[in-house]
Amino acid sequence: MDLYLHEAITLISLDDEKGNFTHAGGYINYAFGAAFMIDLLLEERIKIEDGRVHLLTNAITDSRALNNLIERIAKRKKPDRISNWIHICVQRLGKLRQLTVDKLVQEGVLEKTEGKVLWVFSVDRYPTKDAAPENELRQRLKALMLDEATEPDKKERMLLVIILKCELYAEMIKDKAQRKAAKARIEQLTDGEKMQEEVGKAVQEMLTAVMITTTVATM
Repeated sequence: MDLYLHEAITLISLDDEKGNFTHAGGYINYAFGAAFMIDLLLEERIKIEDGRVHLLTNAITDSRALNNLIERIAKRKKPDRISNWIHICVQRLGKLRQLTVDKLVQEGVLEKTEGKVLWVFSVDRYPTKDAAPENELRQRLKALMLDEATEPDKKERMLLVIILKCELYAEMIKDKAQRKAAKARIEQLTDGEKMQEEVGKAVQEMLTAVMITTTVATM
């Protein structure tokens, strides 16, 4: 999967034809927050020790959204908790998601159009221009969720955890019986032992923070 995790969440949550986000608030915001921070882990820009984020390097990536976060982390005088950084991502989601969408427009995956709200107010829409990346993403994820013979790589396993904790599988799988099976399959693929072996302690701490923040946000 060539997409960043935050780009994958963006494509999953955008309405392909209308070009607006089909989910707002709640779990989806924390899905984005977790995805941004895990991307920084995968790109080896940060490490997590004792639940706190430590900057490894401020070298830029090809994602302006990630670079924006790297700059903010670099300005901190001491390491902050990962749960706080997820909250910061949620608070700044408008800007971070806009930077993400702009990149996907530049790459020809989405296109920018103008829509109307109440026939008066102009709003930007981002319908799909090249459906191949999202189609490939969704097909791969459905195979992972419904085919026991298909195994995820490290990056896909982390995306599946976000999909599980933030309940995005419900949007991706419409059939109720398949949805139940998909949830069980993701739980199997992302149990503690498998995740510890595959991605290590740092990501386990990240995922614990995601569970805490999503639980608090919906109480």
